[in-house]
Amino acid sequence: MAQWQCFLSFAVVAVSAAASLGAILRVNKLRRPPRADDGSAAPSPPWMSCWSRVPPSWLLAFRATAAVALAAVLAWDLRTYDPSIMLYYTEWTLLLEIAYFAAATLCSAYGCRMMYCYSSRDRAEDPESNDDRLLGPSCGGGDEPNPSGDAWEGAGRLGLQLMQIGYQVSAGAVVLTDAVFWGLIVPFTLSAHFSLNAVMGCIHSLNLVFLLTETALNTLPFPWFRIAYFILWTCLYVIIQWIAHVCGMTWWPYPFLRPESSLAPLWLQIGPHRSNRSTMHPSRTEKLDLGATTYK
Repeated sequence: MAQWQCFLSFAVVAVSAAASLGAILRVNKLRRPPRADDGSAAPSPPWMSCWSRVPPSWLLAFRATAAVALAAVLAWDLRTYDPSIMLYYTEWTLLLEIAYFAAATLCSAYGCRMMYCYSSRDRAEDPESNDDRLLGPSCGGGDEPNPSGDAWEGAGRLGLQLMQIGYQVSAGAVVLTDAVFWGLIVPFTLSAHFSLNAVMGCIHSLNLVFLLTETALNTLPFPWFRIAYFILWTCLYVIIQWIAHVCGMTWWPYPFLRPESSLAPLWLQIGPHRSNRSTMHPSRTEKLDLGATTYK
């Protein structure tokens, strides 16, 4: 084992994780939520579309459709291969995207319910009211909706932040995996060693289509400092792979994850792309690292 390569690989992951965590803590310490009395704009409701002609019910239907479709693709992937496919970075990303759309669906359902209750209870009394007031608590109580966004305190604010983090981590991971797959693997892999099947194409197309559509429709902010969460997500994936092998797993999803590999320090700085899988699980057909390429 090349000790210097192991040390350098560990150092790359440790420094990346520490820098990302430090950036997140520093920015969160400096940030404060907007308040109505300081002139800051109230946050847009996460169940509303940025397009005024798109009603929240349409956004709810889209998010529910995306969650179900991506879950079906993941089930198809598991049936085509086996549960060990979940050790791959692409499947981690797909699972995270499903979790985001499921949470966004619940958020949209809450918003639609609140709009319905507000309409049935208050429209007759206040026909001049507008939907910008739909930022407060549910209609079950007697409190008026709060346009300042103070309702997003405690668990509500935490849930919204987790949903935003899931959205932004998914965006980075999906763009990375699909760009490598369609830009490098498909055009430049020899046909003798590569075959593109239906499940590959669905995984590496539907995930991006749904995410881009969601980006075009939603009102979620995208602060660039949160790219640090994507880096932490990737570092977590690498660390879990290392721990699994310390605990006895004998094969590597990606050969460059082996700390003693000569290319490991370089690949770990770039991210978990795909490479030749010589240490693949012996019980199943070899797949190229983006979860897409089948070797005969």
